[in-house]
Amino acid sequence: MKVTRKSKRLLSILFVFLLPSHLFSQAASMPMEAPTEGEPVTEVQEDETDEGGNRTIKGIIYDEQGETIIGASVLIKGEETTGTTSDMDGKFTLSVPQGSTLVISYIGYHPQEIKIRKRTALHVILKEDNQLLEEVVVVGYGTVKKSDLTGSVSGVSTRQFKNQPVKRVENILQGRTPGVEVTATSGVPGAGMKVRVRGTTSINKSSDPLYVIDGIISSSGLDGINPSDIQSMEVLKDASSTAIYGSRGSNGVILITTKGGSEGKASITFDASVGLSTVRKQYELLNAYEYATALNDIRGSSTISAEDLEAYKNGTKGINWADLITHTGITQDYRLSISGGNAKVKYLISGNMLDQEAVTIRTDYKRYGIRANIDADVKPWLTISAKMNASSLHKHNDGANWFHITNFSPTMEMKDPETGIYNRDPYNIANGSNPYGELMVNYSDSYSYNLNANLTLLFKIMKGLTFSVQGGYDYDHSPSYSFKSKLEAPGAINSMNNTSNMHNYWQNTNNLTWQRQFGDHNVTAMAVWEISRSWDTGLQGTGSNLNNESVGYWNIANAAIRNASNSYTEASLASGIIRANYDYKKRYFITAALRADGSSKFQGNNKWGYFPSAAVAWDIAKEKFMSNQHILEQLKLRGSFGVTGNQDIAAYSTLGMLSGATYGWGTSNAYTGYWGNQFPTPDITWEKTYQYDLGVDLSLGGFNITFDWFKKITKDLLFQKQVPKYNGGGTYWVNQGELKNTGVEFSVNTFPVKGTVTWETGFNAAYVKNEVTDLAGSDFVLTANYSDLGGAMQIMKPGYPMGSFYVYQWKGFDDKGANLYQKADGSLTTSPTSDDLVVKGQASPKWTMGWNNTISWKNWTVNIFFNAATGYNRLNISRYTAASMTGNSRFVTLRDAYFKGWDHVSNKAEAAYPSLTNTESKNYANSDFWLEDASFVKLKNVSISYRIPRRVAKFASIQLSVSAQDLFTITRYKGMDPEVYTSYDGLDYGAYPIPRTITFGAKIRF
Repeated sequence: MKVTRKSKRLLSILFVFLLPSHLFSQAASMPMEAPTEGEPVTEVQEDETDEGGNRTIKGIIYDEQGETIIGASVLIKGEETTGTTSDMDGKFTLSVPQGSTLVISYIGYHPQEIKIRKRTALHVILKEDNQLLEEVVVVGYGTVKKSDLTGSVSGVSTRQFKNQPVKRVENILQGRTPGVEVTATSGVPGAGMKVRVRGTTSINKSSDPLYVIDGIISSSGLDGINPSDIQSMEVLKDASSTAIYGSRGSNGVILITTKGGSEGKASITFDASVGLSTVRKQYELLNAYEYATALNDIRGSSTISAEDLEAYKNGTKGINWADLITHTGITQDYRLSISGGNAKVKYLISGNMLDQEAVTIRTDYKRYGIRANIDADVKPWLTISAKMNASSLHKHNDGANWFHITNFSPTMEMKDPETGIYNRDPYNIANGSNPYGELMVNYSDSYSYNLNANLTLLFKIMKGLTFSVQGGYDYDHSPSYSFKSKLEAPGAINSMNNTSNMHNYWQNTNNLTWQRQFGDHNVTAMAVWEISRSWDTGLQGTGSNLNNESVGYWNIANAAIRNASNSYTEASLASGIIRANYDYKKRYFITAALRADGSSKFQGNNKWGYFPSAAVAWDIAKEKFMSNQHILEQLKLRGSFGVTGNQDIAAYSTLGMLSGATYGWGTSNAYTGYWGNQFPTPDITWEKTYQYDLGVDLSLGGFNITFDWFKKITKDLLFQKQVPKYNGGGTYWVNQGELKNTGVEFSVNTFPVKGTVTWETGFNAAYVKNEVTDLAGSDFVLTANYSDLGGAMQIMKPGYPMGSFYVYQWKGFDDKGANLYQKADGSLTTSPTSDDLVVKGQASPKWTMGWNNTISWKNWTVNIFFNAATGYNRLNISRYTAASMTGNSRFVTLRDAYFKGWDHVSNKAEAAYPSLTNTESKNYANSDFWLEDASFVKLKNVSISYRIPRRVAKFASIQLSVSAQDLFTITRYKGMDPEVYTSYDGLDYGAYPIPRTITFGAKIRF
């Protein structure tokens, strides 16, 4: 019934999208009401002036595509207090003195001045400001013109992603900002994304950037934000930009500015889309008959009976796990916004509902959100800004186990017909529950209720002097529940789990800013005092051996064995900041800043950390000797240095802590005791990152080009060491170790074609070399340990990047089809030892690239967006388990592993996989046979949209669109998706692929 209802709903929505199609020909045949590009103003018959000599002027304001502009400002030049704004139809009426000049402007467009003379009716076209050099960008605790920047800041405005059906905020950054690596680690709806700004800067702690939303730190992440509420995003990359955030800026800072209202009548926008998602690529696996034949071939002819073999051949028996568990996932996304205001009060209210089905059954994700932004000029000396965002997130189930989908036998029986218990795999996976049974009888629900609100009071004390007081609050309540049934597998023990985590954060920022211009000298100085506090609570209850399963996870009293725990942590930070900006004739620029942070996580004199930064810039294009040329609009050289910090350790980590334990004292009774699991480290202080940056900003003949070189050195790492077991075990923190990131960034934006057809294109690329230079005195540290796969898969070692793989070197087959590996002395063997392991490859890309194109013609718009990454690897454990008979994987499921294996091919030189019958052949998951080049180019988005103007549709302007995401991928990677990986960086151990999605959308602006 659920599938039927959704199908009917989908058909209804698609039918609605198709209804206006008859208007396409109508719109094409109707004459444009707006003038052409060469006719910005049309003069009509003169009217009589009134007694005061004023003339009533009427007009309509359009953009270059013939769409009316709502809320454009119309002012009388020299009398900026006299004017009006265009209404819902782009129209305005204004009484003006004879001979006046009107100034017509709108955000993002070039202003236009019109001398009235005898004109009484105007048709005005505003051209979009594509140069963007005067664009105001947000930096830490303030704003600055893009042309005045001294640091390395990359921005993404709404115009760069407005034609793409973006579901997550992180997707906005992917491929659009040089030096920012954004990786979707899983294709499950609601899954998080990895974001790195100029590489990995910490070992034991997070390298995630700091997110600041409308001036308030977002300590609960970005999941609750509606992407269509975002006006712009700025990424602060060099230390002169990030040091203003001191202890929080070492991993880069991402500033998010949400939309506000604009002066004029209320504007209502409704945006609806429906997406159809499918799995883009599957492994080629043995079907039931081929698998049964292979079993008889390898394990003996009596393994599968002749009767069953025939049933598998004719299709009356057998399981295709991928077909059974995957389906077309339907995504519904509805967004409504209302904005408007007058000269003193502006508002925006928006709501969002997102319902995403995964491409695997019984998994979905829902997001509901509402935002309210209000800006009010209460007094000439006081402006109040209030912003609030509330959201509710719900994820049902975590998605299918793709490792089991790939490796479970297609010849097994699904479940016991009498008990209803789902069977385990008798031929292949030794330990593991039936992938279909897991989804059918087990379930989980996780929720997140978020509130992010802030209030800002801006006092205009005197000309050039302002004082702002901002208070913000961030709240996140995240309960989660799970239930496991005894029907999951023979011998399974049913269980339940309830967890509730609550996060609270408040921040107070007080900012005194002074700005003055003395002739050719411009000075801006700022002093900030900021305090913040966070506190977290946790509560968990678990139970097993449930008396009954009727209420799932809701009654812990059903459990024969119960356990409960709770926790509380608290931390605070106090900060003082000073910054000064100076420029002379917009030609020479200097910025200097100092931030001091005091953290409650450190002890004694180590609480405070100091983070200075400085930057200089020189715009050669503004020099006198460049005044006669008209090609270079900007040629700015930049240089900066700064220090940022990291205090991202858990509260109380530097204190000596006891942990509870039980001991029998030689009896069957359990006695409670305590032991020193965490040792005091009062001398621990800030991890610091030193960053150097050299950059060039070039505006040449319509091309805006940016180039940066950087070096980041992280010293005094917050490194967690293990206490040897013979000395009691446990861990302690040290300030030792060093990481280094060096790289280059490049971006170019231009309009290759401007006219009736407009083509805007932007390309960016970044290279990052990451290197571990010191590991607190250790020669190496092994990571990504999998006991079921033979041990460590990765290594941290000085001289190599983070995420390096630790593998055996595969060198083909011997004359019996056994795998050969290279030993440390260069000889070959079928039985290597740990001494033969080598460091090879890396998990993070060396190069990341993005290419965004928008082409407009009349009412048509096409967007084509590529992103790419190269110079990195994935250890394809999924392919290893499907092609090997080792450990949990007792037989092969990969088609090539059998048909292109040594035993099956007649010409042994063509064998791509080792013998399955040779017991001397050893397969290792940490072998470079499975270490694959994961470089890729993805067509991330292609969209085609058509706008039906308001004059045609009458009641509103309508934009219809169809788009495709992850349409195709060019890669040599043999797995399902080169982007995704599982828990350790770079390991594809049943990673959930990103689906291909076709989206149909309609945006209606009333």
